[in-house]
Amino acid sequence: MSSDQARATVQSLVDLAVAQLPHAYDGEKNWKRTKKIWAGVRIRRDGVQLKTHRRWRDVRQGLQTRYHIQFPGEPSAPRPVNATVRSVTPTDGGPEEHAAWMIECDLATPLDFSARIERWNLGVQWYSVEVRGHAKIRLTLSGRLSSYPDYSVLPPAIVIDPNVTSASLHLDELHVDRISKVGGEVAETWGEMAEKIVNEVLIDDINEKLHTKLNKAIDKKRDDLRFSAGDWMSALTAMGD
Repeated sequence: MSSDQARATVQSLVDLAVAQLPHAYDGEKNWKRTKKIWAGVRIRRDGVQLKTHRRWRDVRQGLQTRYHIQFPGEPSAPRPVNATVRSVTPTDGGPEEHAAWMIECDLATPLDFSARIERWNLGVQWYSVEVRGHAKIRLTLSGRLSSYPDYSVLPPAIVIDPNVTSASLHLDELHVDRISKVGGEVAETWGEMAEKIVNEVLIDDINEKLHTKLNKAIDKKRDDLRFSAGDWMSALTAMGD
């Protein structure tokens, strides 16, 4: 497989993955998180004795966020993801490894988002707001791509084996379109606060073990990465034209 064919294969895999992305995603960070606090003492009489029992209750505590992100447009519309393969570098496999290519690529897309942001202190709600806006995010990926024949079937099948070695999500732009203040007085500028929360909650939350999550998603699609020898040769010929 030449460098151009490896690049085209990566582009095809990215296009396949993008086409299967859900239109919308819902998540939360520390939503309805509670803290146990002392709620007094219950006293009861047992004959001539007085017995006490400490009482506790769970109350909501801290910054809690629930969010919704989606691609702009209708769910049936193509995903507006711009994928760029930045580099394709051959690497020699070890004695028991197949020759492979190290790949670096970027994916950029606009997203619409909304988030419910609440701050609680020992069961007392300081504020609750809903933020709506749009953003541009960029996903930077590095990985390893190899292909090898599977001789367990006849004729042998060609297996494409991608593996993500690192992945990070970045917030390139953020625009707050609307802030609905439900209650409480907050001194922070909401636009700046929204950007901080999007970075700390959405971006950091998604970035946590992102490459592991992507590899698990790839593993679920391994059957789609097996090709008959004839189909594979036809694909390589088409890539080389």
